[in-house]
Amino acid sequence: MWQNWHQPGAMMGYDGGGWFWGMAFHGFSAILFIAILAVVLILLFRWFGAGHQMHASTPPAGSALDILKARYARGEIDREDYLQRKADLS
Repeated sequence: MWQNWHQPGAMMGYDGGGWFWGMAFHGFSAILFIAILAVVLILLFRWFGAGHQMHASTPPAGSALDILKARYARGEIDREDYLQRKADLS
């Protein structure tokens, strides 16, 4: 009985022939853990990032004339183009 404790691997619960399956399971579980962690992080980044993108891409609210005035104020269109489009909308 005392001699069994001095055999290699006896204190760790290995019987001397099953160590391969234990190592294979630990390697597989480590890879599985990293894959699950990566998927969770990707989903979190998409979930938190989607809220910011949706607000940035919403079109400006208002009537067509308000949008036309804002474009003229920003300098996107010149005076002649503004007056022509304003007449078309009226």
